[in-house]
Formats: sequence, structure tokens, C-alpha cells
Amino acid sequence: TMVSAAPSTGASSGVHAGQGQHPTSPLSPPSLEPYFSRLERFELFSTNQCYYIVGSNKLNTAYRIIKIDRTLIERPNNNAAASSQSRQQTMNNIHQHNHHSTPHRSYGSSQFSPRRPYGNDPNVSNSGHTLTNTAPPPPASNPSNPTPAQEQDGQHTANPKSRPLSDFVSEDPNVYSQEEIKEMLDMIHDGNRMTRNAHHNSQSQRHQQGGGGGGLKPIVKAYGIVGFIRFLDCYYLTLITKRAKVGSIGGNGIYTIKNTETIPLKPAEKMSDAEDLDPSSVLLSMWNRGKRSVGLGLSNREIAELRYQGIYQVLDLSKSFFFSYTYDMTRTLQENFLATTSRPFPPRPFKDLYAWNFFLTREFEGCLNSDSSYHWVLPIVHGAFLQRKVQDYGRSLDIFLIARRSRHFA
Repeated sequence: TMVSAAPSTGASSGVHAGQGQHPTSPLSPPSLEPYFSRLERFELFSTNQCYYIVGSNKLNTAYRIIKIDRTLIERPNNNAAASSQSRQQTMNNIHQHNHHSTPHRSYGSSQFSPRRPYGNDPNVSNSGHTLTNTAPPPPASNPSNPTPAQEQDGQHTANPKSRPLSDFVSEDPNVYSQEEIKEMLDMIHDGNRMTRNAHHNSQSQRHQQGGGGGGLKPIVKAYGIVGFIRFLDCYYLTLITKRAKVGSIGGNGIYTIKNTETIPLKPAEKMSDAEDLDPSSVLLSMWNRGKRSVGLGLSNREIAELRYQGIYQVLDLSKSFFFSYTYDMTRTLQENFLATTSRPFPPRPFKDLYAWNFFLTREFEGCLNSDSSYHWVLPIVHGAFLQRKVQDYGRSLDIFLIARRSRHFA
């Protein structure tokens, strides 16, 4: 807990409670005036192939972009040919086994998909059987219909096709003006709309003006990035969509979170010619989506994913969470005074002990440039903030109370 008192703006005296005059500037009062700023306004856009996070400073004079490539969120599925070969080989093995063929048939793992979603034992196949070279081949098993024991093992296993965040998140190192960012977004919109139009024109499926809803679509506006999190399926991006100013320390605004929104980062949409041309495939796809929307036909992993989502959403971020764009709330008042005096650039990293969202931003920070990551990463403190104005013998003082909870106990 940190308690401090500071003269109100316009006070004649510069004496700060617990702080003497600056040793190198005896006539100048200590100051906490901000010397750097983070991005304060964000907007998330999406196309069929990418997500874009556009951030701007308070004055809307500098813009930065983060690109999330949806085509790289999951590893490509290269197992179709292997699965077909595996099925054919299995049928041949069963046929020969029924005709009393030689039992010493190789049943090595090279005949199966290299993916092992039901366990980590290298001697166990996707169907759950131990693979040997001397025993007769086991009965055929469909990997898409695992046994109850396999489902129990697989429901808490992460999607094996998922890639780490650094594989599909990248920061544009350039800084854009308002006119430049508008031109870039228009270019992205036109480019994706033309791509979508070309796909639909080739199938005579232009039912809507503009080509089937392609282009750049705005999703949500925000005031900060809480972080990224992944359970079993995909990554989720949590954004601060509503804030409220609760105080100011030396000209640095202190805010509390009022509302957040979590967006799943899904892989790129696959445009299948066969599905677009076959009405029965379209109806079947709609039927499956309808069933899944009410929780029917879900796998154990998807059920576990929904449970983890519910646990994550139970946490109410609109109570007792605070942040500042220019004041490091993870450090003491004395440390911030010294930082303002020396003005290090880039700013000193925040203390992760008091950053509640350290885990949510750790992987994200690794995707950014070390000199510009402070623009995007916003430390959030869990605790309390109180500010009161008092009069003391004709002097007006601001008293602050900041309580910070360690992330190890949050």
C-alpha cells in the first residue's frame, strides 16, 4: 500500500510529502509531468485472411498497426493423403488377415497421421492401440470416434494444430498519420473486396452488391489491450471497451475498467467451391452451425473449452482494476519521480509483481519490438485507488491511496 500527498495544481509551494527538493535543481519542485505516452485508442478490424489492431495516441496524430494473420493461426492439415493411405492399408491388412495371410505385418506409425491428440506415448497410435511389428493387426478403429477413455484423455489436450502467438502476430514498425492510416485501411478494404469478388464471380454467386460481404470489417473499439489467452482451442483477445477516470497524479490520468470484451481469434475462412455450388452442403453446414450454437454435437474438447471460457468470464474486470497510460502504477511514487527526472527511453519496464495481466501480456510482448512494446502493453493493477483533496493551513493538498495486490495472490 502506498500513501502520498501532493500539492494541488497551482499551489505556490512545491514541497511533496516524503520528498525533499531535487538535489540538482534546488529551486525547481519535483514534477511528475508525463514525458511519454502509450496508445490510448484502439480499433479491431477483420478480413477473411487477417485481423488488424489499429492504435492511436490521445491526440490522434500517430497511429500504429498490429497484424494477426489468420492463415497462420493453425498449422496446415497435411494428413489428408496420409489418412487415405492409412485407411487403404488398414483395409488391405484386414483382407489379408481374414485370408490367413502372414501375421508379421508392419503396422508402424508411419502409416498413420503423425498427429497424436489422445496422448504423448510414442508407442500408441491415434486409435489407442499399441503398435508392434510382430502381433497380428488390431481391428480397425476410426480416429474420429475415440473410446471413452481416449475422450477423457483428449478433452484436456490443446488443439495440436494451434501455433504459438509469435507465429501469426506481427507489429508494423512504421508510424502513420491520420491521412496515411485512412489510405492504408482503404487499400486493405479494396484489396480484400476484390479478392472476394473474384471468388464469387467465378461461381456466379454475387447475391449482394459489393461481392458477398468481403473487405475490411470493423469489430470493436477499445481503450486498451488486457492481453491474449488460450485454453484448448484458439487464442482470445481481451480489450477494454469502457473506462472511467478516477483521479490524476501530477497530470497523469488514472482510470478504472468499466467494461471489457473478449474476441476469439479464429483461423481464416475457407472458401470451398464445392460447398458454394452444392445446395445440400450449404444446408448441412447451416444445420451443423445451428446445432453447435445450442451446444449439440460438441466434442469433449469443445465442451471443456466452453467451461474454461465460463471460468474466465466469471472474473469481473469492472471492479478494482486500475491503469494509467503515463504513470507506472506498479512502482512507488519515489521511483516515478526519479524516472521523470532521468527520462529513460524507452521507459523502464513495469514491475510484473503488481501487473495483474502480466501472464496475459507476456507472450504478446514477445511479438513486439523491444523499443515500441510499451506503446501496446498496458499494465493493469488489481487493488484500490482513492484521491481526496484537503485544506491544510491555507494550502490545498491532494492525498492519494494506492493499494496494489501481488499477481501471485490475485
